[in-house]
Amino acid sequence: MNFDRLKKISEESGYSNLNLKPGQYIELSEQIGEGTNKRIWKFKGVILKVKRKGLHDGTFTIRGKSTGNTIEKIYPLSYTGFQKVVVLDQYKVRRSKLYYLRNKIGKQAKLKSISPSNKGVNLLEK
Repeated sequence: MNFDRLKKISEESGYSNLNLKPGQYIELSEQIGEGTNKRIWKFKGVILKVKRKGLHDGTFTIRGKSTGNTIEKIYPLSYTGFQKVVVLDQYKVRRSKLYYLRNKIGKQAKLKSISPSNKGVNLLEK
């Protein structure tokens, strides 16, 4: 892959990388739909992994519940479809990949919070 070309395209388009870490509990507001049928879809979840964090082609995996089902989604760090990304909580984790949370249920899946605040921090504000 030509990283110089990818960097040039991202700078021209005004993409910005999100500063995310594994163990953050975030709320995404994503614009979905085509043409005139657009709507905002909100999704809350824990970030399981961040891949290629500082690069323009990096991704992150988020796991959360939507309509009673557990969903894992993979997004690019420089995705332009986000309306708002709010960090609701930060958990104490000692690993960079939190795959073990997939097998945990109830109290076993509990993580210890290191920033107990009721206010969220929007990552897309400049």
